[in-house]
Amino acid sequence: MRAAVGWGLLPVLLSAAASAQDVTTVRTESFPRPPYSGATYYIYERAGRTICTKLAVCNKFDDCETRYVQGAFRAPEDTATGESYGTTPAMPIGPASLAKHVCLTRFGLVKR
Repeated sequence: MRAAVGWGLLPVLLSAAASAQDVTTVRTESFPRPPYSGATYYIYERAGRTICTKLAVCNKFDDCETRYVQGAFRAPEDTATGESYGTTPAMPIGPASLAKHVCLTRFGLVKR
């Protein structure tokens, strides 16, 4: 009887693993930018791969310039800085919210 229950769960576990591959997550990394500004990278990932990067560089008055790049990206000045001073963990984006992310829609990574 236990074997039958175990085999019955196998398709459920396999579909959960397959759908976990389809989950899109976003995390952030922050870098200082002199004078009095900072760069925040929004890194979108799917199946362990970076699919899109949003870079927002904001000054002390919260005036920001935004750039979108398909795939992984880090500006030379931030690469030279080394490690980021702040990060957030990867958070899944719900299917209903995917189309609200410009980085994903700009490069056709989600349907509108």
